[in-house]
Amino acid sequence: MKIVVLGGGAQGRVIAGDLARALPDATICVADVREPRLAAHPNLRWVESDCSDAGALVHLLREHDFGVGALPSRLGYQAMRAAIAARRNLVDVSFSAEDPLTLDREAQRAGITIVPDCGLAPGLSNLVLGRALAADGPPRELMIMVGGVAEDPTRPYGYQVSWSLDDLLEEYVRPARIQRGGKPVTVPVFSGLERVQVAGVGEMEAFYSDGLRTLIDTLPGVPAMGEKTLRWPGHVDAVKPLVESKRFVGEFRARCVVDEPRDLVALVVRVRRGARERRMTLVDRYDPATRLTAMARTTALTTSAVAQLVAAGRVTQRGVLPLERIGPDEAAHAFLLERLARHGIRLAWTEAAAVV
Repeated sequence: MKIVVLGGGAQGRVIAGDLARALPDATICVADVREPRLAAHPNLRWVESDCSDAGALVHLLREHDFGVGALPSRLGYQAMRAAIAARRNLVDVSFSAEDPLTLDREAQRAGITIVPDCGLAPGLSNLVLGRALAADGPPRELMIMVGGVAEDPTRPYGYQVSWSLDDLLEEYVRPARIQRGGKPVTVPVFSGLERVQVAGVGEMEAFYSDGLRTLIDTLPGVPAMGEKTLRWPGHVDAVKPLVESKRFVGEFRARCVVDEPRDLVALVVRVRRGARERRMTLVDRYDPATRLTAMARTTALTTSAVAQLVAAGRVTQRGVLPLERIGPDEAAHAFLLERLARHGIRLAWTEAAAVV
């Protein structure tokens, strides 16, 4: 089997290295315009390619059995279109501004599967929600809270850069789509600011961001639904002036990029039914042994796990298949969580009375 990883950046090279270890009989090729820092594996190599070129993407995909997209968000939708043209399955981690579900019929006609948004959130959050709703039906409220921060909250802005700064800026300027009263509405980013307690972490602040993505269309029976970004307290007040004055990228590049990014990732998925609330919590930290950030571990390794599921022939449905549509498959859900558990990434569920 030949698998091409499109992009060798912070996520792509980790995805490729994990696939090379997990699938020793497969050939893993990383396509990028520059040679990335890849782990030393006999079945892992680099090919020079400009992945911003749509024609080059189609050619690359046709030369391989399937692809894994790890390109900047501005190129994510283009990679999905290239997969359709090449008639090759694609597992994609890019957070494109365009709606991947608009390609569902084209993907079905091409006889391929595209699994979009295969990261942490959207991604792992969608998987667990798909499984939870398949087991118990639609709840009255869903809330996803997720964020990556510096493990040390006294670092500048409480943050350490672990992924694309341009994509991070997009998160801070794009309005958030949420669900209220059973209908989708748009609210300003940074709105809904509140303080929350995260088990294993402590107090954080949370604000609305545009992370629901496909859930708005695939979970229409949920009256209230939203996603909030988690940061250390005080982050929003410090960052908003930078965004408004267009100094954000320069300031974060100067003060929040470090050689050893000791970061922390927290994901909380809250499901409310009647007077009860089920809560899933995931907390992960920088791993000094592998020098992998918590963001890479929870994002790239999730993408790798989904790619392994596809490589094993466990995804047979055609079209655009976000992870909330894979979650109801108990065997596939268990496969993905087991692959993450091998890396020490584990999800914990608790249940309690809902707080009004």
